[in-house]
Amino acid sequence: MEYRRFGRTEKQVSVFTLGTMRFVHGWDEPHNELPEDSLQNCHEVLQAALDAGVNLIETAKGYGKSERLIGQTLPKLRQKRSDYMIMTKATPPETGTEMRQRVEDSLRFMDIDHIELFAVHGVNTRELHERTIRPGGPLEALQQMQREGLIGHIGVATHAPLPLILEMIASDLYDFINLHYYIFKTVNRAAVDYAAAKDMGLFIISPNDKGGRLYTPSERLAQQTAPLHPANYNERWILSHPHIHTMTVGMSEPHHPQIHLDSLNLGTPFWGVEERRIATLLQQAGSQTGLDRCGVCTLCMPCPEQIDMPEMLRLEHLAQAHDMTPFGQYRYSYMDPKDHWVPGAKGNLCTDCNDCLPRCPQQLPIPQLMRRVHDRLKKS
Repeated sequence: MEYRRFGRTEKQVSVFTLGTMRFVHGWDEPHNELPEDSLQNCHEVLQAALDAGVNLIETAKGYGKSERLIGQTLPKLRQKRSDYMIMTKATPPETGTEMRQRVEDSLRFMDIDHIELFAVHGVNTRELHERTIRPGGPLEALQQMQREGLIGHIGVATHAPLPLILEMIASDLYDFINLHYYIFKTVNRAAVDYAAAKDMGLFIISPNDKGGRLYTPSERLAQQTAPLHPANYNERWILSHPHIHTMTVGMSEPHHPQIHLDSLNLGTPFWGVEERRIATLLQQAGSQTGLDRCGVCTLCMPCPEQIDMPEMLRLEHLAQAHDMTPFGQYRYSYMDPKDHWVPGAKGNLCTDCNDCLPRCPQQLPIPQLMRRVHDRLKKS
C-alpha cells in the first residue's frame, strides 16, 4: 500500500479508502436490524481491507446500515483503533442543534468516541452551502464539537458545479474536500489544482462506479486499455496526480482489495509508457465522436428546461467512443431537475428554443442531439 499526506490535516492516508455503501443487505429497512450475513460480510471486508494496508474507512449517516454494521465490527478487528481512521458524513440540516445530533448518532452507532475526519455531505447547491455556513448553523456546531475533541478535521463532500466548488475551497472553512475527478470526467480539474494550492486533503469519490462502472467494462473499453484493466488504468491515472491523496473504492467482498493493489504493484511509474500509449488510443477513439470536449466545456448552459446538456453529451461521447451505453443509462436514469445529487431534466423535454446554439464553440446541433441521446439512454 502507498500512503500520502492528507493535506493540512497532516494525516498519512492510504491511497485507497474503504467505501462502505455495499455491504450485504446494507440498504434494507429497517436500518437498525443487522442480519448475521450482513455482520459477517462487514467483518470480512473491513478485515481484508485493513490487512491490505487500507487505513481509512469511509461511511455516512445516509448509507443505510453502514455505520451500525461498522460499530458492531470494529471491536472484532485484529487492528487497534489507533491503526485506522474513520471518515463519516452527514447532510446539512437547518440548525446546528440538528447537526450535533447527527454527529452524536454516528458516534453512538459506531460505538466510538472520536471521528478523525467528518465531512458535510452533499453540499451540492448554493442554498445548501449557505445553510451550512450561516451563523449558528451546521458548520459552527461541527467546529464546537471539534473543540470538544469529538471531531478531528472538518471537510466537505460535494457534487456541486465547479464554480461553487471553487468558492467552497476559497472559503478556507474546510481542511479536506471530497469530489469527482477521473479519466472520463475531468471538469473539476481546476478544483483539484486549487485544493492542492490550499493544501487541502483531496479525496476522490467513486472513481470506478460513478467514473464509468469500470468494474464491468464493455469489451471495447477493455480492449482499449489492455493490458491494464480499465479500473486499474483509471486508478493509475488518478494516482499520477501527486496532490490527490486517496480515492474511495466500494468493496463488498474480501477479495476486492487485491483488485486495487494491482494498480500499485506494476513496478513502473503511475504515468509511464504503457499508460501514455493507452491514453493516445482513448483520445483517438474519442476524437471520432465530435463530442470529446462536452462535459468539460459548459458554455451551452444554462438551459431554460434544466437539461444538463454537457452531461448528456458526455454520456453520448462515452457511448460512441467506448461502448459505455449501460453506464450512460445508469446515470441518466437518476437525472431529475428536482434532485441536487444528479440534476437535470430529460432530453426529450427540449423545446428547440435554440438558446444554446450560438454559445456552442463547436456549433453542435444540440437540440437534435438531446433527443437522440434521450432515445439511446432511456430505459424501456
